[in-house]
Amino acid sequence: MANKEQISALVDGEIQDRVLLEDVANNKELADTFGRYHLYRDALRNELPERLPFDLSDGVMAALEHEPALTAANDSQAAPGRENVVRPRFGLGRLTPALRHAGQFAIAASVSAAVIFGVQQYSQPSATQSPVLNTVPLSGGAAPVSLNYQADAQQRAKEQQLLEQERRINALLMDHELQQRLRQD
Repeated sequence: MANKEQISALVDGEIQDRVLLEDVANNKELADTFGRYHLYRDALRNELPERLPFDLSDGVMAALEHEPALTAANDSQAAPGRENVVRPRFGLGRLTPALRHAGQFAIAASVSAAVIFGVQQYSQPSATQSPVLNTVPLSGGAAPVSLNYQADAQQRAKEQQLLEQERRINALLMDHELQQRLRQD
């Protein structure tokens, strides 16, 4: 029988043994070891293929063979009772329906409360917001970045001048109205 050192030497090309190759071909455990050693060698040499062939079906089949089968108790020798009923090992299956509904209600209420709290927090401007999280510059409004930055700046300057003119006209009109009232008295 071949040992792992001989298989490693065979993979590395240090030995060439026809009997060892036949043993590897006839023994599934040795063939698996031979395949793993080739994978290790390829990984060490950075020669791994893009997709590695993984076959999990043998392991799943072996696990299923050792798994006890769950069947409905239909045989006449079994007495009808609690030992024939398949029950879940964990979860809400053991709780009464009232407790189960109460738990579902509690979960729904907590999710609703979290949503309401989140909306309230999101909609309120925070004065104590960290400057790291603040996306608006401290010096004023954020200016859009564009190729026409000078044209945008000129447009904003014109708008600012118009607003200033309107403010002055409104102040003069209010002053004139105040003067008119004072003269009438």
